[in-house]
Amino acid sequence: MAVAAVVAIAPTAVAQTETVTETTSVQYSCRGNNSGNAPGSPRDVTVTYPESVAPGEIFTVTLEPGVMRNNSRNHARFTYDIALPDNAELVGSSLASGAQNMSGTPALTRINPQTKVNQADGNALRIWGGQSARWGTNTGTGTSGGLTVNSGTDFRFPAVAMTFRAPAIPATEIHVGLAGTGPNSSAAGAQIMYSGNTGGLFGSNFQNECAASANAAQLSTTTVSDAEYAVLPSTTRVVGGDQLADTAEPVILRAQVSSPYAAAGNLSQGTVTFRDTDNDVVLGVANPDADGFAEITHEFDRIPDSDPDVPLNVVAEYSGFEGDSVEATISPSSDSIVLTLTPKVVVQWVTDFTVRATIGQLTEEALPVTVTATFTRPELEYPADTLVQLYRNGEALGEPVPMPDSGTTLTWEDVAPRGERNATYRYTVELDTIRVEYDQWTGATAQPAAVIVRGLNDTNPDGPATGSLDTGSLTGRLEGSLTDSVGYDVAPLSGVMPDLSATLSSGS
Repeated sequence: MAVAAVVAIAPTAVAQTETVTETTSVQYSCRGNNSGNAPGSPRDVTVTYPESVAPGEIFTVTLEPGVMRNNSRNHARFTYDIALPDNAELVGSSLASGAQNMSGTPALTRINPQTKVNQADGNALRIWGGQSARWGTNTGTGTSGGLTVNSGTDFRFPAVAMTFRAPAIPATEIHVGLAGTGPNSSAAGAQIMYSGNTGGLFGSNFQNECAASANAAQLSTTTVSDAEYAVLPSTTRVVGGDQLADTAEPVILRAQVSSPYAAAGNLSQGTVTFRDTDNDVVLGVANPDADGFAEITHEFDRIPDSDPDVPLNVVAEYSGFEGDSVEATISPSSDSIVLTLTPKVVVQWVTDFTVRATIGQLTEEALPVTVTATFTRPELEYPADTLVQLYRNGEALGEPVPMPDSGTTLTWEDVAPRGERNATYRYTVELDTIRVEYDQWTGATAQPAAVIVRGLNDTNPDGPATGSLDTGSLTGRLEGSLTDSVGYDVAPLSGVMPDLSATLSSGS
């Protein structure tokens, strides 16, 4: 077995204007039993953000809470609430650093800013450990559970990176701040909450909440410029690269298009045109399918047996998608190869890869994925420098790896990033086309292996099915824990892809 290096690729970023970093000193007023032991004040909050973005542009704001001090009591059930803008769409969020001197597992959840109860489309983002104090989901007065901090400790909440899509209206100001900058007598006015014990012989458990000073309501200001609506980049690649083709047979050309953050279905509304640029001849046009693949078949004129090979420069051109004030425009892109036409009989040694993706334990930030490609070795062995490339959503992951000298398996380790919404990651492998005289070795995945990662706050039961569709077809096995690791019931799949129920393995 040949094992590729571990690959941990972050989501493709969309270019944005230059960012600024500002630090604001925030004062807190706290109430509740033993509020004298509340985390000290003032505490700095540092925010990094772009001052200006184009309409529809994807941009990121990072908020880092400052160091706080826990005094003479152990405290638990800490929560920290961030106010989201009401005029920009949140398309992703993640913890950008680890907590300091806090026990428990920090996580992000969206909440209603008025009631502080978890809400999938709520306009506030909460850092918590699964338990809250007075207001929120899973409230209580326990002295343990959730995020906890020991007495006499300096501690810090993790930083949070939030990715937004800007609105289409120029001059719109987009603000990120803290949720809870009014009187702390209600849920809407609480920004930090925690529980603890008053201590002493007759000590009792208590809940405390703190309101942030008014200057924390708007910690960043990003203004939408008077520019054209943002364009999302796309990439196009011709599957197989440079190729040799016998003109006695129809030639199949295949390309894959991908675009980060493009809305579902928009990519396939564009077209891929395959063109012979030497003669300005269109070889065929196709729309990308749901996986971004576009394929054509073209019959070239037969080259006489006595004639030499004819190299052609062939380009695959993706037209892009023309957006509007709701959907962003997707940019055109292209990829070129040399297609060599020959009158000779070309012996094609085709390797069909079956790709499986087995998931690990889902975390708040990512889903570990083991990608395994199995294949049958051809009768004529591969040349010594034959390489195989792993792709995720059409983007190469790491460097290509050599085909193993023996065996029929290749394995990679990936970390699929987790965003705010459900995300589908499609894995494919491709053998770099290699030729020796008129023998040609090619190979690719017939169907991607799809891994669907549950979004942090996407609870739509009509959304994508979840789990790992870990085979090269939709009639394979459904791997992974459907309720624990991913979080949806398998029932929505019944009647749609019935063969998926062939094997269900928990804890993969």
